[in-house]
Amino acid sequence: MSDLAFRALDFLTEGEDELWVAHIVFDGQARRTSGIQKIMKNDCGVSYDTVQRILKRLVSKNIVYRVIQGIYAPNLRLVLDKMIELLEAKQEAENSVKR
Repeated sequence: MSDLAFRALDFLTEGEDELWVAHIVFDGQARRTSGIQKIMKNDCGVSYDTVQRILKRLVSKNIVYRVIQGIYAPNLRLVLDKMIELLEAKQEAENSVKR
């Protein structure tokens, strides 16, 4: 995952746990709830119930899609739009400094 995509996810999510669950889905490390839960439990010590609540929040924010029961996919369009917005803001800031 690119640095820009990670920054876009950081902007769209609230808190580290949401960011890391979204990162797992976007990076393709896991698609199934059980895989996401195992990674979060092993890496961050986050309980399975907490991961389920985080996934529900991410779905409600349209950051990830619930494709079918227990399988999640990234909303690439949302993150791409945020990446473009971040790039435009960076370019505007650079242009204003040059003046």
